[in-house]
Amino acid sequence: MNRFKLTMSLVCCIFSLACTIQVSAATSTIMISSVSPQPTLQQTITHKLRSNPNLHLSQLQVHVNGNKVALYGITETGFERALAQKFLENTQGVAIIENKMQVKVAR
Repeated sequence: MNRFKLTMSLVCCIFSLACTIQVSAATSTIMISSVSPQPTLQQTITHKLRSNPNLHLSQLQVHVNGNKVALYGITETGFERALAQKFLENTQGVAIIENKMQVKVAR
C-alpha cells in the first residue's frame, strides 16, 4: 500500500509541474503576441483575402488600427467587394471594417 501512495504522490507532483510549465509557456506566448498584434492581424487578413479563389482583387491594401480594419483596392464586381468584407466579419480581433474598395469600371 505504501508503494501505491508513493507512486500516486509522484504522479501528482509530475502533473503539477507539467501544469505549471504549460501555464508559464502560455503566458509568455500571450505576452509576445500582445506586444505587436497589428502586423499579425494585417498579415492574417491579407492572406485570407488573397487566398480566397472567389476574390479577384488588385492593388489590395489592408490598414489595421487597433480592432478597426480599412480595405483599399480594386475588385472586378460589387459582389466581390461585399464578399471581401463579409469574409472578414468573423475574424478574431476585427470589430470594425471600413470597405473602401472600388469596383473596376467596365470599358
